[in-house]
Amino acid sequence: MERAQMLMFIIKLVLGGAAAFTAILLWSRNGDAAWICMICAVLVSYAGTVYSFLVELGVLVYDRLQFFSMPLTSLVFSALPPILFTVSFVMMLLRDRFKN
Repeated sequence: MERAQMLMFIIKLVLGGAAAFTAILLWSRNGDAAWICMICAVLVSYAGTVYSFLVELGVLVYDRLQFFSMPLTSLVFSALPPILFTVSFVMMLLRDRFKN
């Protein structure tokens, strides 16, 4: 692994860890479903960063489970955060729309 790539992973891990830590703190104070979806999106995104870092280091290998010739875990870690963010935003929009 190159130094620049290693530095980029370290930056992602530190900043993503800070975001995940504050998301966990917010989770204990908030019970709103839209916020829970947003918090889960942040946590899954950080888990994806950790997973890709471990794969790059050779600690883990890609899954043998393939979906259209893509590793299933990589697909889940790439697709799930935007899906959760979208669900969260739709919930917030619908909540405000039906509130009035």
